[in-house]
Amino acid sequence: MIIPMSTPAEQLGLYLHLARAAEMRRQPLVRDRLLLLAGVIAAQVPGLAPIAACCREKILAHNPGHLLDRWPTLGEGLAHEELATLVAQLARRYEPEQAEQLCAQLGIERGAERSAYYSDGEYAAALLGERWEDLERRYGANSSD
Repeated sequence: MIIPMSTPAEQLGLYLHLARAAEMRRQPLVRDRLLLLAGVIAAQVPGLAPIAACCREKILAHNPGHLLDRWPTLGEGLAHEELATLVAQLARRYEPEQAEQLCAQLGIERGAERSAYYSDGEYAAALLGERWEDLERRYGANSSD
């Protein structure tokens, strides 16, 4: 079932689901690309900087030489052409409609799962295998990414 996305939280959830699926399928480079797209969305949504920071950390844990290592936060990196170009390429490669189709092909049922969580942060953290409170503590509840 393909669910039309109307909010950044839904798009964030889509990319995080696909990143988790890529990790389970042992496709670390695909996972990192999807985490980057998710992190970019999180960096642009007020209050979700801990999610962006977690995505960045997961990418760098797997690939310490990743382009993201040049900047302390994903948000700061987005101001630079190199990262903006990479993000634009990935956004074209994993357009939301294509990502939704891939989700459906993989049998990922999203339904109305977001409504089961108190906040977008809690929802995204769960998809990352983390607790929102832990991410807020680790990266700062009011951190700017």
